[in-house]
Amino acid sequence: MPSDAGSGSKRRSKDMEWELSTFLPAEMSRREQRFHEAASCNDADAVRRLLTEGVGINCRNSLDRTALHCAAACGHLAVTEVLLEGGADLEAKDKYGMRPVLWAAWFGHLDVLRQLVNSGACKYSTNKQGLGIVHCAAANDHVDIISFVFESLEPDNVNATEKNNERTALHLAAEAGHLQVVDKLLHMGAMVQKKDKAGATAVHLAAEKGHGHVIRRLLLVGVEVDDRDVEGRTAVHLAAEHGHQEVLDLLLDYNANPNSETIREFTPLHHAAAEGHADICRSLIRAGSNINAQNFQGNTALHLAATGNHREVALILVENDMEKDLPNYRLQSPLHVAVEAGHVEVVQVLLAGGASLEAREKSGKSALQLAARGNHVAIVDMLIRAQRFYGVTRDYLDMDVGYVDPELYLRKPVHSGAGPMRDVLWRLATRQLRPGDWKLLAAYWNFAPEHIRAIEHEYTGSHSYREHGYRLLSIWLHGVRKDENVVKLLFEALVAIGRRQLAEQIRRRANRTAADKSKTCSPSPMMCAVS
Repeated sequence: MPSDAGSGSKRRSKDMEWELSTFLPAEMSRREQRFHEAASCNDADAVRRLLTEGVGINCRNSLDRTALHCAAACGHLAVTEVLLEGGADLEAKDKYGMRPVLWAAWFGHLDVLRQLVNSGACKYSTNKQGLGIVHCAAANDHVDIISFVFESLEPDNVNATEKNNERTALHLAAEAGHLQVVDKLLHMGAMVQKKDKAGATAVHLAAEKGHGHVIRRLLLVGVEVDDRDVEGRTAVHLAAEHGHQEVLDLLLDYNANPNSETIREFTPLHHAAAEGHADICRSLIRAGSNINAQNFQGNTALHLAATGNHREVALILVENDMEKDLPNYRLQSPLHVAVEAGHVEVVQVLLAGGASLEAREKSGKSALQLAARGNHVAIVDMLIRAQRFYGVTRDYLDMDVGYVDPELYLRKPVHSGAGPMRDVLWRLATRQLRPGDWKLLAAYWNFAPEHIRAIEHEYTGSHSYREHGYRLLSIWLHGVRKDENVVKLLFEALVAIGRRQLAEQIRRRANRTAADKSKTCSPSPMMCAVS
């Protein structure tokens, strides 16, 4: 298609006038420039006058276009007749091999097209890309041009292909969503199963662009709904990849296979998950899509959702009981993928769904080690909280095993006194704990050595221990049960690591706060006196 002619869109005459006047080269005489301008403005009298003054009728601008190109593209019948009477070259080609008759077809000027053909213009002419009259009209929704061609000119091959992509007029009309043209071409014998260079039929192209009305018409003539292109993609793959819900539902209604695989073993669900199309994923799952299918790299739809940071898609897959720990070719589970990419919300979904924290990838690293190596601090802390939750806290929450709302344990501590306690822990970590105290507390609270190493991996300078300490205390706070006294637990831990004086100081402050609160309201469990 000519690059300056647009891709399937109609242009008004004034657009073409502006375009042609822009490309008048300096070497054209002023008289020749006026000649082109007169043709573009449909000034037949000026065209005649300039011709009598000796202007060359076939003089060209910088795109090798003559005045007849301009008149044909703009639909100026009067100027066209003057130029034809003067002997203008009917077969003149511009830079793109476009002749006047092709421009008339491109912009849908039937009267001009008829005049050119009646004057002897070749009805089988094509441009450099191989686009003929029918291609030009089909791409731009000019059904009247199509009707004229087939009823008056009777071309011998409605299935002729252009050169670049080997597409027929039906391909172009289907891709652009021109239903009337599609219908006309089908009546004229267009081959609905004809494939382009990439193996795509008209159905493939319509599915990729989301033209459900065109697909419905094509399906009614008996097209193979699961036909594949050279990559093995069906129309369902393309609708899923590009998020066209209406097209997908239509194809599934016509019994399209939701589990068809490309040559790289991608199912439509893989494509939808990779692009984050949640509603498409729901439809495919309802239609029986294999939720655990793996592609040539071993990636499931959940791996691809994790890669693309598509939380809603990941949640849909997890809630539909997908196997969450299937390894890909790197032996990575979806959790490894999400952690390595630093996608916090997807990590939350996978942890809430019960993804394994023990699985190791090909290099032998766990999700926690990958998070530490990537310096994903929030994810490191989240993984440790989750691991401690699974090991200690979950039994105390009244819920079934299965998907757990992350708000219940990954984001918000369950203890009602956790909010006020944060200030205590911040002061403790940044002002009162010694450099090695946080590790002693971690050992007392049964943090695993891997947890300590992961926290310590973040280094911000000689005072990193303060940040490490606060992170440790915050993670510990998340694991405190609702029925436990936070201050009492902290008091006992500080005494155990040899910091009794500090423990007493914190207890006294807690008792004073509790006494103050008792004057106005009931004291919180966190602030109960430690005896």
